[in-house]
Amino acid sequence: MKFIVTFLLFILPYLTLGQRVGLVLSGGGAKGLAHIGVIQALEEHGIPIDYVTGTSIGAIVGGLYAIGYTPDQMLEEFESEQFFLWSRGIIPEEYKYFFKKPELDSRMFSVSFKRKENLLKPILPSYLIPTHQMDIAFMSIYAPGSAKANNNFDSLMVPFRAVGADIYNKKPRIFRNGSLSNAVRVSMTFPFYFRPIVIDSVPLFDGGIYNNFPWDVMYEDFKPDVIIGSKVSQNSPPPGEIDAFLQLEHMIMRMTDFDIPDTLGIVIDSDVEDLSLLDFSKSRELSRLGYEATLSLMDSIKSLVRRRVFLDEVLQKRIEFIKNQPDLVFDEITVKGLNDSQLEYVIRSIRRESSPTDFNQLKSEYFKLVSDKYISRIFPTPIYINEKQLFDLDLNVSLQPEFDLHIGGNISSSSLNQGFLGIDYKLFRKSPTLFSINSYFGRLYSSAQAKVRQDYPTRIPFYIQLSGILNRFDYYSSTTDPFFEDVKPPYLIKKERFGRLQFGFPTKPNSVLNLNINAGENDYEYYQVDNFRLNDTPDHTFLIFTNVGIGYEINNFTQKLFPTQGHSISLNVGYVTAREEHKPGSTSPSRIDDFLYHEWMSARLNVHKYYPVVPNRISLGVYVDLTFTNRPFFVNYSSTMLSSPGFTPTPHSKTQFIKYFHADKYMGVGLVPVFNISNDISLRTELYLFQPYRITLRNSEDFTPYYGEPFKDRFFMSSTSLVYHTPVGPISASLHYYPKEVKQLYFTFNFGYILFNKSSLQY
Repeated sequence: MKFIVTFLLFILPYLTLGQRVGLVLSGGGAKGLAHIGVIQALEEHGIPIDYVTGTSIGAIVGGLYAIGYTPDQMLEEFESEQFFLWSRGIIPEEYKYFFKKPELDSRMFSVSFKRKENLLKPILPSYLIPTHQMDIAFMSIYAPGSAKANNNFDSLMVPFRAVGADIYNKKPRIFRNGSLSNAVRVSMTFPFYFRPIVIDSVPLFDGGIYNNFPWDVMYEDFKPDVIIGSKVSQNSPPPGEIDAFLQLEHMIMRMTDFDIPDTLGIVIDSDVEDLSLLDFSKSRELSRLGYEATLSLMDSIKSLVRRRVFLDEVLQKRIEFIKNQPDLVFDEITVKGLNDSQLEYVIRSIRRESSPTDFNQLKSEYFKLVSDKYISRIFPTPIYINEKQLFDLDLNVSLQPEFDLHIGGNISSSSLNQGFLGIDYKLFRKSPTLFSINSYFGRLYSSAQAKVRQDYPTRIPFYIQLSGILNRFDYYSSTTDPFFEDVKPPYLIKKERFGRLQFGFPTKPNSVLNLNINAGENDYEYYQVDNFRLNDTPDHTFLIFTNVGIGYEINNFTQKLFPTQGHSISLNVGYVTAREEHKPGSTSPSRIDDFLYHEWMSARLNVHKYYPVVPNRISLGVYVDLTFTNRPFFVNYSSTMLSSPGFTPTPHSKTQFIKYFHADKYMGVGLVPVFNISNDISLRTELYLFQPYRITLRNSEDFTPYYGEPFKDRFFMSSTSLVYHTPVGPISASLHYYPKEVKQLYFTFNFGYILFNKSSLQY
């Protein structure tokens, strides 16, 4: 007996020296950032980590550790602007390709249709968060380490396994080799949030569907002596009869065994139950909770794991693995999923200044392509070629459905209610063509537009667009208060019927140069006195015109209305020739038809920019509008004002015709302090000064126009709004002030967009 005890005491140190330890990381969304604190505590106390398996967020953290990231580097990654963007599906501003953006309209949501057997089949959205940014970010993070290991996960700094879910065959998918970025990307693809990855024609999802705590994978693949599990989630409670989301979760997700047998190891259960699955902003707090939970069990862990690995040993291991990792430089690029004509468009669209191509150049071209309205997704898979010491790249392209139906508008407490309906048909070929029609319908504004746009991927890409537009504005003289109808007919009606030919060229990713030709007829219908009667007949001014112009525009706003960051700059110069025909009504002092010919030049500079004062909390917007035109007077004051440029910096001001804010030459400036209550809620105050060179006045005898004295008059307007940006459109409660009006204060509540089609005399 003494011999046996002596023998065991002699060999025990050698047995513990050979102990191998596996770390298992569960899924759990943002809660999984507690895994970082677990790793930090284990490293600081010399507990070895010889193998890692992970699911979902556990695969992200485990994959980072396996390619040499330290806990501090992981936290920096999760706190970075890049991570914030890809977790929300936001493309960085410098990569947004404004040239390919559709014109702003009031769409709030869209439904796509695909033609199948001569029928249109609706394609319902299957995910909430776009994954373009995520797909390429994962490639940039994991591909160099994966290449260093020759795509063998056993050869990473720490051998690693990721778990995905094959919902077609209803079983987990274990990733042991191949593209590490694809494996991690699959493992965290939570259904309905992120778009799945298709491998071997099978869509793969979050591994948590079938195995949210893969300690069994750890045991079967690596046979470690000790398994340490980090758990941040648990099985959901039984769903109630009206809890549809919990019912769906139970239908698609298996119950998980979160218990590791005592003979095999220990489970660290971090106390993160009160934190949101998607609240990645609390990375430090979550890591701290994991760290503290690990320290509370450290004595038990040390009693299981006798072997120690010092931090300098781990550091040396990292250095050795990271050393000589290949740079992300690409040689051959292969595009899949397209026919020959479509392939030619994509290949010609990828501008490769040189071959090989570095990652930054590829990234620019990648985002240029994914911004294309014809392309739904481009999934990149890097393939490292040892002989070339370079990566090749497979781009798997998915196309957008052919038809899109857009629905939107604005729901308002005032007369600003309007609906919007649009239809797009996409014909994707060597020079793709987009056919679009839309319609606005409401009491204030109604419009119809049909247009066709064709893109040409030449060395300097450009597009040609032909549009036909009908606009009608009805301005009322009485009230726009809720629940009340105007008792008088419109006192101003502006109708526009014109065609528009446009040539567009990109100058930078977020800017475009346009050449425009508008030709058509405007019909202004108005009363020349304020106290007109119901049986009075209006005057008509018909303007048959041609408007040739050039415009330069920069825009990187993230919101169509009520932006809080970014900037917009536009410069437009135009030349107009027109024939004016005036037909007097009963309120006109003249009874004779008049005809005049006009020509004029115009130039307008508009700058709208937001400066951060307190990052993510307070920003200050600056608004500048400089307008000049040498347009001559029209036959009378009313027709002159209806065709003159207007200062309308706020959405509500665009729905009013206030004569004090119209002039041929003026400067408008404004300050817009914005307080961000949260990422989606802001309080904004807008203060504007309008300084015309000379205002236009009306001769009381014959109603002809004349100029006032230079710089004598100036006017102010202001607006205060509480805005909530929902996924489909903004909800706003606003108070507006205008001077010298019968009604100076307006309160409006709106849900949606106050936007319009292009105007014929767009200054």
